[in-house]
Amino acid sequence: MKALGRVAAFDDGFFTRKQKKVLLIGVVARFDSKVEGILSTEITKDGLDSTAEIISVVKKSKFNGIINLILLQGINFAGFNIVDLEKLNRELAIPSIAVFRRMPRMNLIKRALKNFADCRKRIRLIEKAGEIHTSENFYFQCKGIPPKEAEKLLKKLSIHSNWPEPLRLAHLIASGVTIGQSTKPRK
Repeated sequence: MKALGRVAAFDDGFFTRKQKKVLLIGVVARFDSKVEGILSTEITKDGLDSTAEIISVVKKSKFNGIINLILLQGINFAGFNIVDLEKLNRELAIPSIAVFRRMPRMNLIKRALKNFADCRKRIRLIEKAGEIHTSENFYFQCKGIPPKEAEKLLKKLSIHSNWPEPLRLAHLIASGVTIGQSTKPRK
C-alpha cells in the first residue's frame, strides 16, 4: 500500500425494527488517519443491497480512484444485509476487509438466517467471504490482500486504540447522526 494511501471505512447507524432504510457512513482517511472526507448512503434493513450501495457511493465520490482499501465493521449491516466481500473487491478493484471485535458465532447466525426465504444465499455470502483470521485485538476476513498484510495494515491503522481508527470514526459518526450522540464501539 502507498505510504499515504487512502482507506474508506464503513459502519451503519442505529436503527429500529420498524425502519426500512438505515444510514451507512463511510470515512475516507489516509493511512496516517488524517480524515479526508465522509461518504453516506442508505441501505435496506435486512435487504441485500449493501454491496451495491458501497460500490455506488465509492464510484460516484470524488475519492474514486484514490481509495486503496475498503474496511467494513463486520460483514453485515442493517440487521442481516450481508456484504458480498468478493464482489466488493472485484468491482472496486481494491482490497476489502471485514473486521470483527469478536469471533462471529456462526451457529447463532445461521439459526437467525433461517427466518429468511433466501437463507442459503445469505449463508453463501458469509462463507464466500473466506476464512476468519485471528489477530491480537480483532478478527477479520479479507479479499484481494494476503491475511498477513491485512493484519499489518489493520494494526497500523489502530492509532488511538486497538481498533482501526477509520472504523472507529465511522462508528462514532454513524451513531452521532442517527441517535444524536456517539456511542461506545460494539463489543
